[in-house]
Amino acid sequence: MSYGYAQPHYAAYPAVPMQQPMRRSAPPSVHVLAILHYLGGLVQLAGVALILWVAPADLFAGDEQFVDPARLTPVSYVVAGVLATSALLSFVIGRKLQRGRQWARVLMIIFSLVAVAGVAVTVASTGEPSQASGLAGPALYLLLLNTRAARSWFRSHTW
Repeated sequence: MSYGYAQPHYAAYPAVPMQQPMRRSAPPSVHVLAILHYLGGLVQLAGVALILWVAPADLFAGDEQFVDPARLTPVSYVVAGVLATSALLSFVIGRKLQRGRQWARVLMIIFSLVAVAGVAVTVASTGEPSQASGLAGPALYLLLLNTRAARSWFRSHTW
């Protein structure tokens, strides 16, 4: 029975997917990864501070026949610079993961796959299955970066 109101015929309208609202914050799995990156950067900065505190000291005053302390200091500064750069990159990548940058996700997936391959080669060459414990970190990264919420976050900032 019709009262004069036209019922829309849904077949005439194209199928428009429902859009989810944009989110301001990343899903919990991405926050965990970002926090791991921030903590890793802090550990590296602590290593830089330790190197810079120890490098000027004359550690080998009694064993000068083995190591020349004057040659140790420049190498220590180079190592501290490399660690500081690595810490800065860790902070940047952690922040870009939180902000939903796809290139950071792809980069971390590639690094994790390389780490998994490295552990597999190590286990195969040494024959010790105890070396397989090195799979925990890369496997966690791969798992958390490939959850449905994380993929949606990096694709369209929804989840």
